[in-house]
Amino acid sequence: MKTSDFDYHLPESSIAQTPAEPRDSSRLLVLHRDTGTLEHRIFRDVSDYLRAGDLLVLNQTRVIPARIYARKQTGGRVELLLLRRRDSLTWESLVGGKGLRVGTTVRVEDGPEAEIIEFLEGSERLIKFSEPIEPYFSKVGHVHCRHTFTRS
Repeated sequence: MKTSDFDYHLPESSIAQTPAEPRDSSRLLVLHRDTGTLEHRIFRDVSDYLRAGDLLVLNQTRVIPARIYARKQTGGRVELLLLRRRDSLTWESLVGGKGLRVGTTVRVEDGPEAEIIEFLEGSERLIKFSEPIEPYFSKVGHVHCRHTFTRS
């Protein structure tokens, strides 16, 4: 199985930019397994569907603007998709671009330098920024919707 098996088009206009207020007014999609029908409700109604012994798992992760563009010293454009932070400077990342070997340095557009320090699997690389990248997210980061990123 490849992560590309889960690719789909999601228009930017369909991505919420702010949480629903109040939070429990967010949408809830209910699948009735006995009939296969779908029902649109709101999250505050979730207790209508829970029974004793059920487990409710809450996802409290936050979406970060993890798609970042950079330039090689030659001027060529590079796309970095940050996957997992290892420490304050080092990230596992998908890297799109040619000639990106260990030791290659790129400069984030309007941000710090980043060096490829290790090959991981496929297009994944371990990259180390010259300073923490998080303060630059609002200026250089893009939310990844998977419509154009290509793995090489």
